[in-house]
Amino acid sequence: MTLLVALGVFTLVVWAGLAGTVIYSELKVRRLDEVAPPRADDAPLPRLSVIVAARNEARSVEEALRSLLAIRYPDFEVIFVNDRSEDRTGEIAENLARENGRLSVLHVEELPDGWFGKNYATQRGADAAAGELLLFTDGDITFEPDAVAFGVRHLLRGGLDHLSAGPRVAVSGTLLRACTMALRLCISATKRLWKVRDPRSSAFMGVGGYTIMRADSYRALGGHRSVALRPDEDLRMGQLVKESGMQSEFLNGEAMIACPWYDSVGGFVHGTEKNLFAARNYRLADSLVSAAGLSWLATAPGVLAPLLWATGETVPAIIFTACLLTSLLPALTVLRDDAHPWLVLVFPLAVVIVAYALLRSTAIAMMRGVAWGGPPIPLSDLRAARVRPARDGGEGNDPQPARIFDDDATGT
Repeated sequence: MTLLVALGVFTLVVWAGLAGTVIYSELKVRRLDEVAPPRADDAPLPRLSVIVAARNEARSVEEALRSLLAIRYPDFEVIFVNDRSEDRTGEIAENLARENGRLSVLHVEELPDGWFGKNYATQRGADAAAGELLLFTDGDITFEPDAVAFGVRHLLRGGLDHLSAGPRVAVSGTLLRACTMALRLCISATKRLWKVRDPRSSAFMGVGGYTIMRADSYRALGGHRSVALRPDEDLRMGQLVKESGMQSEFLNGEAMIACPWYDSVGGFVHGTEKNLFAARNYRLADSLVSAAGLSWLATAPGVLAPLLWATGETVPAIIFTACLLTSLLPALTVLRDDAHPWLVLVFPLAVVIVAYALLRSTAIAMMRGVAWGGPPIPLSDLRAARVRPARDGGEGNDPQPARIFDDDATGT
């Protein structure tokens, strides 16, 4: 009885903390469509280079590129990098380039050692860019016409070096939608997204589908060479920005940018295998504790509350019932604009699936490494590629590009 009460109180405190963090984050993170409407005193927008790296995106690339070419922005170019696609991706991009002179197409034929495919393709695009600002996006992201101008104005007005925004994720099916929601809640609960814009905070974020950077800031950090072997390169670029003393912010971009995601729960589990262990920075204990904690938080209230009521254990039953109700609060917050609030009923199962996906990601990386547009990279190399910010070269020297080395290089 005493142990059950203690476990219940602990679980309730954790859920209350998570719920409070998620709700606060959802309320405090600013929206891309609201932050920077045009003003009469706005300076002319600088030249922008949009860099799109894509591999085997024939189903979505035409719609994505057409939405980019239709943005309301005065001076921009789109550089599309076809990363060794085996379908019609490159052909579709070339056809569009013949229609619109703003679009140019580069083709990657071989992947050098020491790179993941997308990272190398993105670096190739950045090397060819002429803009003062760089927008990095993917071959399946669609943009509202003002999505880019709003982001650029906000970056300029706020003196930011780096701006990322989360897109609206389009999925179908009850459980898959719940898995998407559960993953979003895990990110909101752990990344302190509202603190990314605080220069005194270490909080960071990055989104591959929408990241705007000043070109000189990007190059000062070493570009994608600094995250060449990171499957979570967007997140780690945000880390480099903050740890190097540059200014960053994360926005909710759901009203202005959209991304089609996985088409099944199995696709979700397989598609996140390269990212989830990387997000724990390849730390085994961290991954195991996170998965165990998620599983307990998701299952214990729903299993124990009715069981304890049935056995007459009133006090712990009340506590675990409170846990169950509290666990639904953050899901309801995310679903406040959703037409299917009943998805919250499968939310606990979705959290368990995320925990399983994390364990699977960990096991695969440990057994065979991570493959992403090329041969698998061993875990030892992935751990050696954990990022650190650029080091200043000292008085009279240019800043050195960000170096890549093991977090545990000191032996601790």
